[in-house]
Amino acid sequence: MLNINKLQKSYGGRAVLQDLTLNIGAGEIYGLLGQNGAGKTTTINIICNLLKADGGEIAINQQPVSEATKKLIGVAPQENLLYKTLSCEENLNFYAQIYGLNTLQRRQQVKICLEAVNLLDRAKSPVETLSGGMQRRLNIAVALVHQPKLVILDEPTTGLDIEARYEIWELIRNLKNQGITVLLTTHLLDEAERLCQRIGILKGGQIIEEGS
Repeated sequence: MLNINKLQKSYGGRAVLQDLTLNIGAGEIYGLLGQNGAGKTTTINIICNLLKADGGEIAINQQPVSEATKKLIGVAPQENLLYKTLSCEENLNFYAQIYGLNTLQRRQQVKICLEAVNLLDRAKSPVETLSGGMQRRLNIAVALVHQPKLVILDEPTTGLDIEARYEIWELIRNLKNQGITVLLTTHLLDEAERLCQRIGILKGGQIIEEGS
């Protein structure tokens, strides 16, 4: 599903990614671990076609990264992409419009995504009235609204209590059961161990260790 080959990126002469090679299969949950500054955010931005690599190749579902591949990707960043005064339903409808879904598709996908993250009963609730865990689940729903094949979850449980963390973990497992490929960045080793089929340790812009 995601194939990265010898990806390179430098900022002002400082190499951030150095021949990064990474392959993630369809339906796999892959954990990308690394300390701050290891290159995780740069890698995600290149995958999303928000940043151009200096060298190397990257493909999603066998298509080279371009504007066309953006619709194949859903991203739930560490900072929630939610409008606090809008309801859950209104947030999802807004992002579905951005992805070009028509009225019928939006209505269907908003309901499906709210059900998927167990927030259907809070559809009309303003985001600012939700708990932190609920907001994080809605943030993931935003990433799913256009039915992507690859979902990138950047530190999805940071700052959550243990109960909310378990809810997010169950949601991520359900994504895998639906055949969705997940790239998960995390600092939590127990999270990676419980969820991921494989993990890669990113250091100095390279995968230095990889395995189950």
